[in-house]
Amino acid sequence: MPLRALTEKEFFNRKEELAELYLRALETEKGNAQSLYISGPRGIGKTELLKQLFNHLFWGQDKIAPFYYSVNSAILSVQNFSRDYLTRFICQRLASEKKESALAYLEGLSMESLTAMLEERKAAWALEMLDRFSQSREPMDSLRIALNAPYQSILSTGMPVVVIIDEFQRLKHLNIEERPEPSLVSVFEMTLSSKKAPHIITGNQAEMQEMPVTGGLAKIDLQPLRIEDSTLLFSFLLDAYGLTMDLTQNALLNHLGGNPFYLRCIAKTAGLKKKSGEKDLWMAYVSEITGGSIYLYWTAVLKNFFPKLGIRRNVLEVINKVYHTGEPLTQQRISKAFSLSDKDTEIITGALYNAGFISGEFGVLKAPADRVLIDFVDCLYTREIQGRSYRDIEKQMLEKTSGAKGKGLSFEMTIPMMKDAELIAAQCIEQIGKNLHFNQEVTGQLQMAVIEACINAIEHSKGEERKIYLTVEFIDGILELSIESSGREFVSKESGEPFLGKEIKEGINRGWGITIMKNFADSVSFEKTERGTKVVMVKSVGISAKNSKEDSKSGG
Repeated sequence: MPLRALTEKEFFNRKEELAELYLRALETEKGNAQSLYISGPRGIGKTELLKQLFNHLFWGQDKIAPFYYSVNSAILSVQNFSRDYLTRFICQRLASEKKESALAYLEGLSMESLTAMLEERKAAWALEMLDRFSQSREPMDSLRIALNAPYQSILSTGMPVVVIIDEFQRLKHLNIEERPEPSLVSVFEMTLSSKKAPHIITGNQAEMQEMPVTGGLAKIDLQPLRIEDSTLLFSFLLDAYGLTMDLTQNALLNHLGGNPFYLRCIAKTAGLKKKSGEKDLWMAYVSEITGGSIYLYWTAVLKNFFPKLGIRRNVLEVINKVYHTGEPLTQQRISKAFSLSDKDTEIITGALYNAGFISGEFGVLKAPADRVLIDFVDCLYTREIQGRSYRDIEKQMLEKTSGAKGKGLSFEMTIPMMKDAELIAAQCIEQIGKNLHFNQEVTGQLQMAVIEACINAIEHSKGEERKIYLTVEFIDGILELSIESSGREFVSKESGEPFLGKEIKEGINRGWGITIMKNFADSVSFEKTERGTKVVMVKSVGISAKNSKEDSKSGG
């Protein structure tokens, strides 16, 4: 519930999103607000953002009444859900009038107790609503009364309402007499279209995308924390346990991918052990994915989507193949590899996609960008399928994770020297930047540098092999980009700089590409190779908010 929201000090890099949601909510007073849903992967902070929004609306203004509801998977019969939804709304709506937080967070209130409280407060509009609900005999009538309660309260009191619903995707499991009725969620279409009682909803990203009722809603994509915000949050969490350490260019923080849930889990485990060395943090990480909160979380997700123990073995085999085949797979290839029917494969892969274990589109399956999830699955597969001991798994994961610092990321690409070849290289850098969670400014700087290096290579290429060789290496927050081509040797042995051509000496607008490269990289060097010439650019992106050299020059 909202009462358990994080303190402002713990709430990192969501101020802009919170401010946007808050302003959108205030538009409700004018009657032109639009419902929307917040999208993002598991653990990214969607629920926390909703809680923060509720608290800001509850305490920060008195013109709009916020209503927060988290769908409980244990309360999905239409009758129980409708009663819970209605009673919580009435309590929170009344709490908004006099800022009674105890009433807003009240749980388990019976209909009789609620009626008595409403009579004491002389809340005629709420009593009338409760009476209509009590007299309804059909489950669907009860559901419509409950869902329409926020709008009816507006007509009676004049105070607009913002409805905030978390875990919205669970509503597709609403049922009547224990018979699941996925179509019941369509009842929300009318309430979601209301401009006087707009809804802000969130839930499991993959499942939300498949729900027709979300199709016409505005959407906000919640991004991972930037590396500098991850560092601040992690430092804050360690400090709560009395631990301090230098987190500059910390490989583990990059590995966690800006996921607040992972950061909190690792910080807690390290904090309880009172150790904060880099090796200690990796040991805390291994402990988390093999038996800690991260392990319990993803195990619960797996069991929720695959409750039958017998099928989970097949599921792990499928996930392992998707993760480690080295290329995207189709459902047909999965069916053939495991002798599954097309229908069974579709069911398994569909559930894995909804659960977040795999990604992809148009029938092509890929590993997710979440490296922590991949490590968790590897550990589970090693134990459940290969039957190896915990000590073996711990040793294997420590070798893998500690090796992440030395190995880093390495990528090679060959680009034909054709029209817009430099833009192909720039797109490649953009994707790498997204995968490694660089901020947009740093990614843009790298793209500009690579574009100029490619143009340089094309202009100086004199060999028969019309190709550009792009190499990217990322180790411990240091990114090295090299562009190699079969161009003639144009580097001075004395200075290490390219020879100045006639055009540059005469003042013609040429040669600025090298200046641009130097402005956007920490260092630029030129090497003679067997192929021809290589331009090597190095940039520290451990703290991605660094200003470019160009900014520092112009800002003086």
